[in-house]
Amino acid sequence: MNKTKLMRYPVLITIIGAILLLLMLLFPYASATEDYEERLMKYADEMYVEEIGMTNADAVDISLLEFGRMYAEAVRQGLHKEMSIACIAIISIFTGCAVLTLLMTLIKKPIGIIIFDLLTMGAFWIICFDFEDRGVIPSSSFDWGIVYYLVYGIGVIIFAGAVWLFIEKRKAKKLAKAEQNDIVQE
Repeated sequence: MNKTKLMRYPVLITIIGAILLLLMLLFPYASATEDYEERLMKYADEMYVEEIGMTNADAVDISLLEFGRMYAEAVRQGLHKEMSIACIAIISIFTGCAVLTLLMTLIKKPIGIIIFDLLTMGAFWIICFDFEDRGVIPSSSFDWGIVYYLVYGIGVIIFAGAVWLFIEKRKAKKLAKAEQNDIVQE
């Protein structure tokens, strides 16, 4: 059995997981509560955040990317500058670590995958802690979106794929060494 066949499935799992982690930037991180959603949809075409072109209808589900844009606009306007910069930084760290997880997967480095996966999960935990601590989510207006629940599951899947990849790489090395010894003995 050749080396690439051994690693096909763990690499595929970690690639899919890393891509999904990056997609979590676009999925709903915060979802409006039922009452608040009704109010937003009643005036759906009015602007929620005019500077970034977000209508009330858009604000029913807000992604991490949109939160980043809102905080960037707050910095531009000089509002809550330190807090907004900190939020942008931690969302950027999450994004950067997710990209590095994907890169480590593409170059088949299981230890790197594990390290950056854990850093991604840590950054996400800090984002969640910060939002909860400041009362942004959960609140009377917003509750956690689907991303809050999916990211940790995806992180576990990537971790498991990386461990599997590590095991398969070790098997491949042992197989190659055994084949080398067989060739030398003949």
